[in-house]
Amino acid sequence: MSGQMQRYKESLSETPGPILMKHMPSISIDYRGLSAYAKDKGIEPAALSKREKDSFCKAK
Repeated sequence: MSGQMQRYKESLSETPGPILMKHMPSISIDYRGLSAYAKDKGIEPAALSKREKDSFCKAK
């Protein structure tokens, strides 16, 4: 087995499993409002600060 394949298999064994949907927090995101807010500021939504983005997320 080549060194690269061995490192790959080691990284797979250290990788955590998938996150189940039942373990995900239940939130609602106002994408339309987020996009409109970013457009009003003249920037892309990705350029908004975390605080600004979080203001459009609400726990269910």
